[in-house]
Order: sequence, then C-alpha cells, then structure tokens
Amino acid sequence: MHSPYGRIGQSRNANPQPPFAFMNMRFLTLGWASIFNRPSLLICCLLATIATTHAQIRTVTKQPYPTGANSVAWITNVPYVEGGGPQQQLDLYIPTQGKNMPLIVYVHGGGWEHGDKAGDSLNPYNLQLLWDGYAVASVNYRLAPAAIWPTQIQDCKAAIRWLKAHSHQYGYDPNRIAAIGQSVGGHLAAMLGATSGSKTFEVGENLDSSSDVTCVVNLFGAVADFATFAKYREDMGLGENFSFLGGSVKDHTDLARSASLVNYVHAEEPPMLVVHGTADHLVPYIQADLLVEAMDKAGAPYYFHTVVGGGHGQYFGPNFNTSRTGFDAGGGGIGVFEDPIVEPLIKAFLHHYLLEGRKDLFTGVDVTGSEEHGRFGPK
Repeated sequence: MHSPYGRIGQSRNANPQPPFAFMNMRFLTLGWASIFNRPSLLICCLLATIATTHAQIRTVTKQPYPTGANSVAWITNVPYVEGGGPQQQLDLYIPTQGKNMPLIVYVHGGGWEHGDKAGDSLNPYNLQLLWDGYAVASVNYRLAPAAIWPTQIQDCKAAIRWLKAHSHQYGYDPNRIAAIGQSVGGHLAAMLGATSGSKTFEVGENLDSSSDVTCVVNLFGAVADFATFAKYREDMGLGENFSFLGGSVKDHTDLARSASLVNYVHAEEPPMLVVHGTADHLVPYIQADLLVEAMDKAGAPYYFHTVVGGGHGQYFGPNFNTSRTGFDAGGGGIGVFEDPIVEPLIKAFLHHYLLEGRKDLFTGVDVTGSEEHGRFGPK
C-alpha cells in the first residue's frame, strides 16, 4: 500500500488471507498426529517467522529539497597574493549550474597557530550550504608564532579583496558575501565585519576593491577584549602569553587593543550572528556578552543566540587540561550544534541577508514553538 511518505508492502502472496491464516492452513495440512514431530515443529517455526517478518518498506524523498548545486567545481590552492605561500591561498567551491550566486567565505579556527582551509571547508555542515544556492570559499592565513598580529586579519582582508576582484571569473556576486568562522575563525570573521567601511588593516594588492562583507556569522569566537581574556587564562593556569601577540597582553598592550573587537564595532557595520555556549571553557561566554553589549551601545545590528550548556565546538566542548597543557574532550559542555535551533538559525540568517537581500533586522527563526528565540539589536 502507499502512504504519503513511502510505500509499505507485505509479502507478495497471492493468497488474500492474512499471514496467520496462511500459517494455520499449514498446521491443518500437517495434522495433529505430526505436530509434535521435530521436523514439523521446525517447519512451523520457519513459516511463522516468514509470515511475521516478511514486510517491505520503501521511502522516497519528495521535493522541495535543496538542489542549488547538482554539480560543483572544486578549485584548490588559489593564491590571493602574489608570491604567497600555502598560508596565503584559498579553495573555491563553485556550483556550475548557477550564476551570480552569493558567496560564503569560511575562515578556519586553530588558536591563531593551527588549522587549514581544507580542514574547515571539508566539514560536512559547511559544504552543505552549496545545495542552498551559495558559492563557497575557504581561506588560509599566516599563523603564529611566525606571523604576529595583525597579519591574520590583513590576510583575511586581502582574500576578500581578491575574491571581489575575480568574481567575474568564477561567477559569484561580489556584492553578496558573508564571512563565517568558528573559534578564532569567528573572531577574524567578526573583525572583518566590525572594520567594514574602514581602511584599517588594508594592505597589499587589489586595494581598489573593498574588503567589506554583507553579513557575518561568529560561532564561539567572540574574543571581545583581550585584557579580560588574558585575566581568564591566567586564572585557569594557562599562562599569560599569546603567541600571535608575541608575548603577554601587558607587554603588548597596543597589539592586544588592536585585536579586541570592542574597539571597532559601529552602527554601520554589517549584521552579525553571534552563537556562543555558556559552558565554553576556551573562549568564555562573558566575551560574547561583552561584544554584544558593545554592539548595543554602538547601535550595531546583531542577533545573539545563547546555547545553554554549550561548549567550544560543533559536536563536543573540549576543556583545558593544565596538567598536560592540552585539551580534554570532557567537561567542556555540549557541542553548540547539539542545540537544534543553531543550524536553522544560521541558514535563515544567511537566507535573509544574502538570498533575499533584505535590509531589515533579522529577528530569528522558530523551530521550537517558543516565543523567545534570542536577543537581537540594536535595541
């Protein structure tokens, strides 16, 4: 028989009687004299098993479902500066059947010291946005300790400028670009947004193109103020040095101030989605709160979603283990993507500003039936 979601059938037996009637007929044929015979019992058990388990269930996916990228061109290790090494390259994922689609730019995490564009851009969640009608780029940037701040944000801005300058070559829209990142990638994506409209950190090539973006998704990367962040790390027994600053905050106050998001937020910056967990042990929740408070004061547009019990990661929250100067998987909260609203929220935010091109404030998406979905501003 057919159901709205699939096809459900029973064994193809020409006998219209139900399975148990069929089984009973076999018992009658065997007769009472033979029912306690061992082979007869085995046959009866076999027939009973077939009758009760032989069913067929088929399901078929019905449209609508995302079909924005049935074919994708994957272009790797594209240099975005002349003579740049592997850390100044990007990867592109371009739907071949689309034209003038928005572009999503991923910035990988890794504590300013580690990470790679392939490691983040091959994450299943990231690439699935291709099917929603976006082109995707994933960028590398120079890492500490060899590269000191502001090298990292300068590279990210150079990558955005290159992507805009070469949009005609690859077919995406240079005026609809989102930056998205997790952890340090979220910090750098947020910095791209907070410094939009400014020439701050603009060095190198393609300076006739802007590094401004349309919107930003900051996933557990809101290092708003390095003075308070350094105090937290000291209290956790993690030391006072930041390799990407070249030492401690107190010895490099200008660089620390330069890397602090609260010093750049302004009313005209692009909308930012901030997602942060209350149990984040790597970048504490207070940093997201400080960023959002600064955006409130500046009148900057944002949507802030708190994941109660959420840690520093998509699927689990690592914790510091100071005895081994490393991380443990336990004790650091759940992954923020365990909150069922996070993925729909990201998709709806991007759809609002990129696919629909709306200018009004994004106010959330309801997948739970609740009235209170998050905090947005300016107030």
